[in-house]
Amino acid sequence: MTRRLPSTALLCALSLLSFGPGCKRKDTVKVEIFDDAPPPALTEALGALTPPWPAPERVVLSDGLLVHWLREDATPAVHLRLVFPTGDLKPALQGAPALIAARSVALELEALAARLAIRVELTPRAGRHEIAIHGVDAELPAVLAGLGDIFSAPGLDGPLARARKQVAGELRPPDAEALALGTLTARLLGTAPGAEFITAGAVQEASETALRDAWEALTDPRSALLVVHAGDPLAEHEDALGDLAARWRQRVKLIAAGEPSAEALVRLRQGPRPAPPPNHHLKRPPLAPLERIDPPAKNRSLLVLGRSLALPTVRDRSLARLVQRHLQAELDIRLSITGTVGLFTIHVPLGAAGRGKPAADPLEEVEAAETPADPAEADPLSRRLRRELTVIRDYLRERPLAQDLHGAAQLWLGARMVAASVGGEDWTALWSEALDISTADGEIVAALTRDAETMLAATPDEAAAFITRWLDLEKSEPGWAWVAVGSEADLKGIIAAHSKGIQFEPPPE
Repeated sequence: MTRRLPSTALLCALSLLSFGPGCKRKDTVKVEIFDDAPPPALTEALGALTPPWPAPERVVLSDGLLVHWLREDATPAVHLRLVFPTGDLKPALQGAPALIAARSVALELEALAARLAIRVELTPRAGRHEIAIHGVDAELPAVLAGLGDIFSAPGLDGPLARARKQVAGELRPPDAEALALGTLTARLLGTAPGAEFITAGAVQEASETALRDAWEALTDPRSALLVVHAGDPLAEHEDALGDLAARWRQRVKLIAAGEPSAEALVRLRQGPRPAPPPNHHLKRPPLAPLERIDPPAKNRSLLVLGRSLALPTVRDRSLARLVQRHLQAELDIRLSITGTVGLFTIHVPLGAAGRGKPAADPLEEVEAAETPADPAEADPLSRRLRRELTVIRDYLRERPLAQDLHGAAQLWLGARMVAASVGGEDWTALWSEALDISTADGEIVAALTRDAETMLAATPDEAAAFITRWLDLEKSEPGWAWVAVGSEADLKGIIAAHSKGIQFEPPPE
């Protein structure tokens, strides 16, 4: 049982702050406190395995940069997270140019480690790049000054050339899963495949002009977000933030005239909206065609089934994550959520279909002795896949047990907090996750708490209804696509067998 602690000291109300004369000189707007949803009480947060942060401060600086300030009294560490949205970039600047631009910023920050005790991490995420800076609280002013140096530097060619070289060295050829996921994401959400996985050719072919344009657009403060987790209140760093705003100015005019949005989620979700789910089923018309992709060299064959779905409420999003964690005990099933759109994928290796089955299936010896009526039936791999899909279908139809759901929720929520602890109690990482599961800025503060509450309160009937509606391979709502990665010769039987929809074993006589 989690020990509950008093919450009064941590959650006393914060005063509404405004910038003093030093920042008024730089036309910085006043600080606001998130008050749309109450911050989770410490006892509630601990009971639901979520962070006990107080209400954060929010400010839009004079250059348009949006700052979210999370204060933790007496913390010796400081964490800053630069969030650069990519959804509103021109298509030619997404993919490799945007990644190289983000890497160049990370490399310039890493160069500060020679005089500052900081660690820098670049994390590409769906629709954005994030750069996290971890250091000691006393060096926060120096880190903010270093950001000003980077974003006011006149020359970009050197940093971008170094970043291109490093990205090229880090890049690995896309494997079968990356190819399948990129293709499915494009089919289900309408995004360009190049934005999902980046090839070495794209890195080398990106022009210097494209790299400069990507850097200038990506780092435009009017679309960026800076999240700070520190021990000091924002008011103690007004001058440092004012100086940063004076030096970090936009270099392009890609954003329409008017005030930059004070809403983080408005900034993060600019650009084209995800396409509506395709009106396709796996078993009944209109059928989702099974698409084959040539495999990378020396990669296993793979089948990936995917579907997109609308998740408009907190309950929907929490239930989707809980169902995925429960099913993951037996299946390779994955889920990504951005805003109100979810993407489920089920991964089935084709070289050894059948959980726990030996590579040489004894049933195939019996089947090989029979003369199949359909030539597609002569393919052992096709028959093995059909049995595997039958096992998956039947497992999806099993009613979850209450203790299994509770265990999956506790495991997932506990792992989330452990990961944050291992990462140095970085609240900005959890804040980033809260951004993904929120639909408005007022939800961010309590998003992880509401998520945990909903997971822990979910019933077997709710989970079973969700699975039937969205994941049943025969009966679910439309929104499916599927991709097989493998050579034409290897997958000829599978493509033929499933040309009229997904196939299962016939019911026993």
